[in-house]
Amino acid sequence: MANLSSICDTQLSLEDIWKDLEQGLIQIYTQQGRIELNREIAVRRRVYEYCITDDIRAADRDRTGTGSTADVKTGASELYDKLGDFFKALVLDVLKEGKDLNGEDLLKFYELQRFNFKIGSMFINRRCDMLNRTYIKSERDKCKSNIYYISELALIIWKQHLVKEMHKNLTSAVLKMIERQRLGEAIKASLIWSVLESYVEFDEIEVDSRSQVQSESHVHKLLSFRENFEKLFLKDTQAFYTKEAVDFIANNPVAEYMRKVEHWLKEEQHRYERYLHPSTQEGLVKTCEKVLIANQLDLFQNEFRNLLVDGLDEDLARVYSLCNRVDGGLVELKAALKDHIEEHFTSAAGECDERDAKIGIILLLRRYNTLVERYFLKDPGFVRILDKTWAALVNEPLAHLFIDELRELKPTLEGNAGMCEKVLIARNIDIIKDDFRTLLVNGRNEALSRMYSRIHPVDDDNLSALINILEKHIEEEGMSAIDKCGEENLEIYVHTILEVHRRYSILVEHSFHNESCFVQALDKACAAFINKNSLTIVSKSASKSPGLLARYCDWLLKKSAKNPEEAELEDSLTQAMIVFKYIEDKDIFEKFYSKMFAKRLVSSLLVNDDAESTMIGKLKQMCGCDYTSKLQRMLTDTHSSKELNEAFKEHERNASTSLNLDFSIAVFNSGVWPSRQTFTFEIPSEFVSCIGRFTDFYNHRHNGRKLTWLLPMSKGELTTNCFQKKYTFTASTVQMALLLMFNESVEYTIGMLVENLKLKKEVLVQVVQALVKIQLLKLVGGDFVRKSPSTESSSSIDKDFNGETPDLPDGTIIRLNTSFSNKKLKTDLSKMVLRTEVRQEQEQIHKNIEEDRKMVIQAAIVRIMKMRKQLKHQQLVSEVLQQLSSRFQPKVPVIKKCIELLIEKEYLRRVEDENDVYKYLV
Repeated sequence: MANLSSICDTQLSLEDIWKDLEQGLIQIYTQQGRIELNREIAVRRRVYEYCITDDIRAADRDRTGTGSTADVKTGASELYDKLGDFFKALVLDVLKEGKDLNGEDLLKFYELQRFNFKIGSMFINRRCDMLNRTYIKSERDKCKSNIYYISELALIIWKQHLVKEMHKNLTSAVLKMIERQRLGEAIKASLIWSVLESYVEFDEIEVDSRSQVQSESHVHKLLSFRENFEKLFLKDTQAFYTKEAVDFIANNPVAEYMRKVEHWLKEEQHRYERYLHPSTQEGLVKTCEKVLIANQLDLFQNEFRNLLVDGLDEDLARVYSLCNRVDGGLVELKAALKDHIEEHFTSAAGECDERDAKIGIILLLRRYNTLVERYFLKDPGFVRILDKTWAALVNEPLAHLFIDELRELKPTLEGNAGMCEKVLIARNIDIIKDDFRTLLVNGRNEALSRMYSRIHPVDDDNLSALINILEKHIEEEGMSAIDKCGEENLEIYVHTILEVHRRYSILVEHSFHNESCFVQALDKACAAFINKNSLTIVSKSASKSPGLLARYCDWLLKKSAKNPEEAELEDSLTQAMIVFKYIEDKDIFEKFYSKMFAKRLVSSLLVNDDAESTMIGKLKQMCGCDYTSKLQRMLTDTHSSKELNEAFKEHERNASTSLNLDFSIAVFNSGVWPSRQTFTFEIPSEFVSCIGRFTDFYNHRHNGRKLTWLLPMSKGELTTNCFQKKYTFTASTVQMALLLMFNESVEYTIGMLVENLKLKKEVLVQVVQALVKIQLLKLVGGDFVRKSPSTESSSSIDKDFNGETPDLPDGTIIRLNTSFSNKKLKTDLSKMVLRTEVRQEQEQIHKNIEEDRKMVIQAAIVRIMKMRKQLKHQQLVSEVLQQLSSRFQPKVPVIKKCIELLIEKEYLRRVEDENDVYKYLV
């Protein structure tokens, strides 16, 4: 094993090591750390070699017994000194290049060079990590204040040899740039921050170094920053604003000067936040306040009196806000307010009769209370002035005006303006209520806010009267708005509701500060006019509002040429949820929505899956997982159905015989699917093989499952070859079945079609009616028209078909119109909805709703009784109503029936001798 001396003999001399290391450091500095890996390793090795030189020399001394530690300089200390010289050389080069620069050119040069130097020294510091951890740490632990870590050493040398020479020019350039910004010129703030940050940085390094020796880290903190910049900056600030204030006052009204002062103060705040050091804030604020406010106090105080006379509350608030920033600034304002109130009250009492004086003084009291509370921020000094002034007034001759209202409170009036106002409000509440109604009608939100702010903290008992007025007013406004818009345009209907809600939400938020009782009034009023309005009254149906909202959502989410952009659609759905929040019968909405959702899925009319998922998520957030579980499953089934459809098509491509037509299917779980078979008919022979092939394919993949075909919801495309033009019809399956019959003959009787299609006559007549109206088929013979068709007969047919479904005799002939012509070569016949189908759907929805509600009510009763074990009838009914109110409003008779059903099912029983008490049976 080789000893240390043999290793040393094989190494280069320290001078050779430094030359190689210096080249590496120059490369690191100039390339800002981006060097090759081999060079990186070599640099670190050279630093290591310098550091272990001490150990080698110590081993030599121990072995030979010669030399001493005092007269030998260690390799690590030598490397430290050489690094100092290296940084000094770099800094002197920078100084030489920039010494002749001034102003903004100097700041740009300094920012760039400082950045490059910091980055380069940071990378060098990393490569000298071993030196930091060994020699430097050891020396600092010995409390040597002149030893710095390499990154700090670089910055100290930057300060000693560059900033010391350039700081006057740098600070001068910074101050000139700040002045340019104050005069409205755009500047590059980073140039200022670069200089100021470096001043602060030097102070922090030196303080940290001194703190190793002394516990005085705060004694000299930021000394360089304050001497080199802050003192000069505050001096310039004072001179600048002294001149600006004098010039502005000479050419502008006092009110404008106050606004300008606010603007200046905001600018200085913004300036401090952008590039000044936090320690500067206090001095900067005090300097600005002294020059702009304290030196102009007489001006503000005189203006305050004028503003009181003119009633300019916003400007009064501005005077208060500014004067409150300086010591003693409010003394004269308080005295002026006291004198003004006394004069105003005396004048109001002397100029009016007794009743008007009462009202006038109430309004004056409200005005000055509002002024002090809102604009003077309940300043205790102004509150005391107001109380003393009021107490003095009501104990002087003016008190006879309020003798009836204040007789019983006379002994306690001294210094209690709030008690006086409460009595006045209570005794004159009718006047206030009339005023409140008028302000609501006229949309005077600011006046309403002032009225609320005066009554709310003083007399919450009488506030309830105003809340009731607001609730009734919003309800009436909503009813009126809906009455005007009608239901023809769903977008207008929903937007009308939202506009009423938006208008009064702003009122409640801004004027009544979102006070919970006002929010509740808004919610109650919106729920009232949304669920019971002219549309629901005419239709005599509680399902009208949830049905209209469901149709609106369907309109938003159904693919069309007028679909909004994604962001707009998201916003529209969010707005729709505001209306949904107030729908009482949310279960009815769910039935209608799921029905329409199913049609969108089957017809591939989704705007996009994300929009549907978003809507389901919004419903889930408001009503819970149970409410949306079926909708979510339906959406999931859509994706599964697409995969199944692709698999079937792949299966058919490999089959020996082809279907000869494009056949697609959609398979959904019957447990969550809202649609049912409304009528049946004979499947066209062209489809029999398709259905059979898919059924076999499905049964092979899913043994034990049963397919139920919803043919009325299916549709397809037919291409014609019997007219002058070639048309393509998109038709429902029953329309296709009827039209395909005309491949065999151009005319049939109603009786023949009923027999061949195995279709109810009522349904067939509606299908025929729709096709006759577009003149694809003709109606010939029977009791409706003469045997020879004519223009007159056609008009008669149309007239009959515009009413209810005609009862055509079985002998009526239906003929294909071979002269059919239409501008559109592609026509969607499937949009022609059958009245029978719509009626049956409506009946089925309402039937399902009633049945579902009974089950939900029974489940709620069981849950409650399972937890309570025993309850009285009224308490049980009350808890059921409370628990289910978020989904629908259960009727009490239905709840009673459900209780009886559960007693029959032996979930509950009546307690003996207490027929109104129920007990849960485990």
